[in-house]
Amino acid sequence: MLTGCLFNNGAGVKILGDTSDLISLHRTVHKVTMLIVDYELEDTEVSTLLVDFLECLEKAYTGVALREEKVIHKNRVVCYGLEISWIELLMVSNLLRYLADYVVTDELDEINMRLLEYITRKTIATVSEEEYQIISNYLGKRFSCVNIKQFIKSFSCNVQGLRKRSVYGNLNCLMAIVDLKQDEKH
Repeated sequence: MLTGCLFNNGAGVKILGDTSDLISLHRTVHKVTMLIVDYELEDTEVSTLLVDFLECLEKAYTGVALREEKVIHKNRVVCYGLEISWIELLMVSNLLRYLADYVVTDELDEINMRLLEYITRKTIATVSEEEYQIISNYLGKRFSCVNIKQFIKSFSCNVQGLRKRSVYGNLNCLMAIVDLKQDEKH
């Protein structure tokens, strides 16, 4: 099973698991990402976030990224994983949930998304439960949109800003990084 923990002074999340768990999550994210390909919206920031996450997952399950040995019940186990900023993980988790409504998913996909949401909530909530709730609610409101194609086109975030900033002090900082262009209407 996948697990997560904070690292780097609370700026990022480390996700660890065995190869099959990471491959399974990769398949789920790939299914959702295909929605963007179907709409021919590969040059959007939604696509960038999800494709970057897919690449991180691929590096993880191939052993290129993180590799840690643990002792579980007196057995030495190798775990593979990835490191991601907690705000990027929160956005990816919310995007997956929102976009999954437009994709045919199965029970395993649902489990993978719930597990990712659980890891996100449990690891990030330790930073600041109040800040996590504010940001999560903000993202949820911003993701509500009538037209999915318009949502993907208009979603805007500063991906480099997500990775460079170590700690987000308030909602205004997040709002500067994540924004939906209000002037585009279809």
